[in-house]
Amino acid sequence: MFTAILYWQTQFTAFFLLAEEGAHGVPIHWKIVNLAVFLIAIVFLVRKPFTQAMNDRRDSIKSELNRAKAEKEVAEAKLREIQGRLSRLEEEIIEIRDKAEKESQAEYVRLTKQTQEETERLRLVASREIEGATKAAQMELKKFAAEKAVEMAESLIRKELKPEDNARLVSDFAKELEGVR
Repeated sequence: MFTAILYWQTQFTAFFLLAEEGAHGVPIHWKIVNLAVFLIAIVFLVRKPFTQAMNDRRDSIKSELNRAKAEKEVAEAKLREIQGRLSRLEEEIIEIRDKAEKESQAEYVRLTKQTQEETERLRLVASREIEGATKAAQMELKKFAAEKAVEMAESLIRKELKPEDNARLVSDFAKELEGVR
């Protein structure tokens, strides 16, 4: 078909060229017919490829728009997820701070109680040690006082004891020993 159109187009062109050589000009209606045939041939030949190219381009643009729309939806979903995580992050930070504050208060109370208990325990230990040291010192003092009293009494007795008193004491002691047997 295309070759037939080209054949007739070339025939018309050759006719007009020959007619122009023999005459002073080609009538305008043949020029219009020639132009119309040429334009119809061009439209007929170019219509399918042009339409196909335009359809392909339209489909390509549609697919690009769909892909862009899908990518936009994915990006928006990620944005919502990140915003949700950020809002939860702020809440988690507040929770962590509250928890840390409560734990520090509990630790303060626990340490205060432990310190009071340790202080009381040390006070009791110190009191017992002081009491024990006091009793030991009192016993040492009594022992010392008793020893000094015995020494003083012995010294006083030796000064005031006469030989006859000494003989009488020895004889009384001997009688006591005989009576015990």
